[in-house]
Amino acid sequence: MSKTPKGKQTNTLFSYFQKTPKSEGKEKPKGGGPNDVLSPRRSPNDRDKKSASKKNSTPIKNGEAIEHSEGDLVWSKLEGYPYWPSLVCNHPTEKVHVKGGKSKQVHVQFFDEPPTRAWIKERNIKPFNGSDDEACQRGGQFYTLNAKINRGAKEADKALNMERKDRLSLVVDLLPSSDEEEDTMEDLDPTIFDAEMSDEDVLKENCQSKVKESKESSPRKRKSNSPQKPLQSQRKAAKEATMKNKRRRILIKSESGDEDSEDDFKPGSEEEDDNDDDDSASEIDEDEVSDIEPESEPESPVKDSRKRKAPGGSTPASSKKTTSSSASDKKPASSPSLSISTKSKLSSFSAPENAGEDAGQKDASTYTHVSLDFIQPDRIKDKNRKTKSDPEYNPRTLYVPESFLNKQTPAMRQWWELKSNHFDTILFFKVGKFYELYHMDAVVGVREVGLIFMKGDFAHSGFPEIAYNRYADALVQKGYKVARVEQTETPEMVSDRCKNMARAANKYDKVVKREVCQISTQGTRTYSHLTGDIGDHTSKYILAFCEKQDTQEGSNLYGVCFIDTSIGTFHVGQFEDDRHLSRFRTLIAHYTPVQVLYERGKVSSETWQLINANLTSALKEGLTSGTEFWESGKTLKALAEEAYFKNDEEDVDWPQAIKAMLSDNDTLGLTASESKDLAIRALGAVVWYLQYCLLDHELLSMKKFETYIPMDVSKSRSDQQKAQAVQDIKQRHMVLDGVTMSNLDVVWNSGTQSTEGTLLERLNYCSTAFGKRLFHQWLCSPLCQRQAIYDRLDAVGDLLDAPAVMDECVSIMKKLPDLERLLSRIHAIGLSRKSKNHPDSRAILYEELTYSKRKIEDFLATIEGFKLAVSVTEACKSVAPNFKSKLLQQSVCVQTDDSDNTKSSHFPDISDDLEFFETSFDHKKAKRDGVIVPSKGVDNDYDQAVTDIKDVEARLQAYLDKQKSVLGCRSLVYWGTAKNRFQIEVPENYLKNVPHHYELMSSKKGAKRFRTSDIEEMLSELTDAEDRKDTCLKDIMRRIFYNFDQKHKKWAAVVESLSMLDVLMSLATYSRGGEGDLCRPEFVLPEEDGKPFIEIRDGRHPCVSLTFEGGDFIPNDTVIGTQDDQDEEDCNYSNGQVVLVTGPNMGGKSTLMRQVGLITIMAQMGCYVPAQKCRLTPVDRIFTRLGASDRIMAGESTFFVELSETSSILQHASKHSLVLMDELGRGTATYDGTAIACAVVKELSETIGCRSLFSTHYHSLVGEFKHDKNIRLGHMACMVENDNEEDSSQETITFLYKFVKGACPKSYGFNAARLAHLPEEVIQCAVKKSREFEKSVNSCKHFRSMWASTSAKEVQEVC
Repeated sequence: MSKTPKGKQTNTLFSYFQKTPKSEGKEKPKGGGPNDVLSPRRSPNDRDKKSASKKNSTPIKNGEAIEHSEGDLVWSKLEGYPYWPSLVCNHPTEKVHVKGGKSKQVHVQFFDEPPTRAWIKERNIKPFNGSDDEACQRGGQFYTLNAKINRGAKEADKALNMERKDRLSLVVDLLPSSDEEEDTMEDLDPTIFDAEMSDEDVLKENCQSKVKESKESSPRKRKSNSPQKPLQSQRKAAKEATMKNKRRRILIKSESGDEDSEDDFKPGSEEEDDNDDDDSASEIDEDEVSDIEPESEPESPVKDSRKRKAPGGSTPASSKKTTSSSASDKKPASSPSLSISTKSKLSSFSAPENAGEDAGQKDASTYTHVSLDFIQPDRIKDKNRKTKSDPEYNPRTLYVPESFLNKQTPAMRQWWELKSNHFDTILFFKVGKFYELYHMDAVVGVREVGLIFMKGDFAHSGFPEIAYNRYADALVQKGYKVARVEQTETPEMVSDRCKNMARAANKYDKVVKREVCQISTQGTRTYSHLTGDIGDHTSKYILAFCEKQDTQEGSNLYGVCFIDTSIGTFHVGQFEDDRHLSRFRTLIAHYTPVQVLYERGKVSSETWQLINANLTSALKEGLTSGTEFWESGKTLKALAEEAYFKNDEEDVDWPQAIKAMLSDNDTLGLTASESKDLAIRALGAVVWYLQYCLLDHELLSMKKFETYIPMDVSKSRSDQQKAQAVQDIKQRHMVLDGVTMSNLDVVWNSGTQSTEGTLLERLNYCSTAFGKRLFHQWLCSPLCQRQAIYDRLDAVGDLLDAPAVMDECVSIMKKLPDLERLLSRIHAIGLSRKSKNHPDSRAILYEELTYSKRKIEDFLATIEGFKLAVSVTEACKSVAPNFKSKLLQQSVCVQTDDSDNTKSSHFPDISDDLEFFETSFDHKKAKRDGVIVPSKGVDNDYDQAVTDIKDVEARLQAYLDKQKSVLGCRSLVYWGTAKNRFQIEVPENYLKNVPHHYELMSSKKGAKRFRTSDIEEMLSELTDAEDRKDTCLKDIMRRIFYNFDQKHKKWAAVVESLSMLDVLMSLATYSRGGEGDLCRPEFVLPEEDGKPFIEIRDGRHPCVSLTFEGGDFIPNDTVIGTQDDQDEEDCNYSNGQVVLVTGPNMGGKSTLMRQVGLITIMAQMGCYVPAQKCRLTPVDRIFTRLGASDRIMAGESTFFVELSETSSILQHASKHSLVLMDELGRGTATYDGTAIACAVVKELSETIGCRSLFSTHYHSLVGEFKHDKNIRLGHMACMVENDNEEDSSQETITFLYKFVKGACPKSYGFNAARLAHLPEEVIQCAVKKSREFEKSVNSCKHFRSMWASTSAKEVQEVC
């Protein structure tokens, strides 16, 4: 049967199985919303939302109903998902598109890839009026940043312009194929379209019966292998099974201290599994869910199901309609049949009949934990009994009274003990095969990710182990911390432990051990085999910082450490910052953290304001000084004592970056140098937190440390150095601080809260995830040195000259996985020390085989990725010798034994390594079975064990042949299995020949079986060899991964080469296909041509292709610091360093300034630029003062923000900087603003002498500087019609968007007022007042002029 879509419904455990029965006689739950006490905290990203009950919602009246026709375009909302653009269409088997009943439903096909369908409640259907409709814009009902929904909306836009009959051709034929239809119809009801569901059907399908445990209930029978019953019989049996008493997994009251653990997991024992009530959350047989696989794209509302064939001998399904409760994003790889008892036990996870979107939240306030005294908001204490008002209060812990714990069942006591240590964390508590959430955690799970409450007095919900990734990822994205709690004992291990205890074991001893195996947060996600694949290529940094203030100098000293845990590179550094926190602001702009660790009580108000203003969505966590935020000495001691950096000789091998921060006076390496003390302290905070999250070994052992140095550290100048002339640029990278990055929309558009319209979006054509990350780094730190810039430009030119080769490389690299993160994952799996001590090594995982397959798939994907990397070098082999760029040659030329080649090549030769791992085991078999069997020569221990086994078996066979001769019987054979193996079976006729040293072991009719001492000795050797082989096989995957990780430097060098090639090809792709003319920028060193300058001819804004009116973008010339060809020959200020820009409101001044800044960034990044000509000296830093905004939360007005940014510019700008200032001084009185603007222009021109564009509406500045030789005038041209000096509001302004020389006489503000639709009477009043003000000012000017030219005697005569 071809793949067909499944409907998406409320999340229940039925989501992971098919053909569940309906239950009868359900009770409707009472409405109600959760109390504030239900969770230790609400979603940090959704604090203002309040869950509300929908029980009082008003139904749609008949008169208000909207009739939907086939072919209509609509927004449809499947329960638990956002609105999705859809097409109304007929159901493929029912041939209707509307169903009646209590809740009318409409059948739609989603604009998704691939297309999927579902029945949608009519109340969740809204008309689609196009993606440019107001409801789709920011703040509208259908506004979203989801790329899939936006792509769907574009497809719907195309359909909107089609005729209705043409739209219906978009409906995809998803009917079953003929070759599988026969098998499928034996198992599926003909009215079910491959489990296509409606919202209402799913809610009716879920069962809800579960009663308290009955110890006298008889054991369940195992599932029968007989043919399936007809569907009606199944339903009847399901109903009967539902009404029977069910066993509870958590005992509310325990009378005996000798009872077994009520939640033991017994893997591998089906009979015990059937008879034990507590081995799983819903008591499903182990073989019934072993094939469940997660789906790869959880965002889509409906996804295709997997193929399955009906079991042989099953009777045809009833024609009565049934539905499949498939509400989860994760769909099963196969659809195993379930026994009736299993289905009925799943009913405890079901939603009640007629449940709506908020059904899971009903009655939440009535659960027992709501009334617990010690979790009331005003009575909460931490583990040390400190209240919230205490400065040392620890919000991560909770005080739980011992008297309360003593009343709990063993498992519930275990949960509360863990919750006491992780109060701010959602516990995914493992019970058998399921993760379960209790109390306040269950409320969060129901509210945030759509889980369903189980019946009972306490809040309780859960989901299968295989779905961990889905629910953990959803909660982490909402800002929660998630702890994965695993069972680390089996019942047999519990029994052995209890027997060996010095005292008598009590009921709390008999519960299986559970340990926290990992804590996941926004900043500590490592994307392991358990959590699934990476959906986002961007780096997610966790940042720790500490500071020390210098009150006399007014500066701050910062120590920082940040890391992307998915890659494992630590960045550690210490730097001094100014009072504006320029460097710290730049740090968080370039490496924006999603989680911040700080020293509680020791953060300055200025730093705190900066963090709150710029990192609004980041998770902020305070650590206690000393115990959590370590001192530098404690940090180094912990790093030295642990096994993070120890080599094979157990000596500490410090990473080079850390070694450089140690004191020279301490030979033991346990003291940080004075200049790096804060940096080591910040590292200590990260190390502690990684230990807390159980990620320290896998990340620190990689030894990937880099020293973070601010890009402008070599250019920081004191006031005495400001006037000194600097003829060259020593720093390697241009500095783009946080303000500039925001004002120019380099990587993030703060207006749309996305990358839309940014330079990153315009230039990024990278094919790989690691290439995109490197591109982001290049864009944030353009180059300053001409030789390095030209090398990149040469690389772009080389690629443009070889388009066929570049296209081939792009097609290959698009197939590459995220090798950088896969290398980190392989390192974590191959880590020997972690495998011995980490709780994960003790965890009992039901889906272990699935995870083993994932590990092998990741490893094979890595091997295939590096094979593709080699093919990239082969594709470039013919043209590489002709490349001018050394950087490009290093990226594509493979290193050889030739020393010259080694210097010019960065790409290592990995062919032999790939061949070794390619042949190290059977890839297809390992991928299929989830087990690696090494080839010969891969593992010496395994090879020796296999050799010993073969040797012993050969000796045993030779011994048998010898005994045949001794007994004279050629029919002698070995008999037996396991421990009874290798018994010589001797027929009765030859018993008389048996030697006396034969030892009788067993007998049968007509023969007896013997062993000898020689056989016993050889069997012992064989058993020992087999044990060694089994031990090797259990650890072989880790050992192969470890061997692969030993060559990490080689693999990392390949990834680095590929990422550089990817970025260069991205720049070449833009340079080849950009809109309009593109040119290669030309750089001139300052000493070669005097003062710094910029000359741009016909430049265009790289991110704007059309003007506001919709016409083509008007190119402009921008010349600063050099002679303009259009200037008159006698012009004595044509090479001015400051350009004063005037022009009408909305004339394009700000766009011009941003254009110059972005073109400069592109040029120094090594990219062709949108201009006819671009010639400049390198810029060391770009400063911007654009737009008007305040920082109300920091108590800073608009004018104060303007002056703060201006102050930073004047303190840090050098003669090689580029300054872009827009309308300084508008936040205060006219005279004050004019005076400040005048003084700043004078400072930029005379003292700093940097290239500057200064736009203003203060026309008095034009008169002030029109004769200044270092300042030139320019304005945005416009055409004025109906020029009327008496009534300027009647003038019609046409913007020409052309930058020309000279000054603009007026700003034409009344034109902007008319465009903004101010009332006409207001405009006329303003015109009148304008004439009065102008007349008054002119009168004053004339009076001053006359007064200055008149003598005192003349004045007296007049008087």
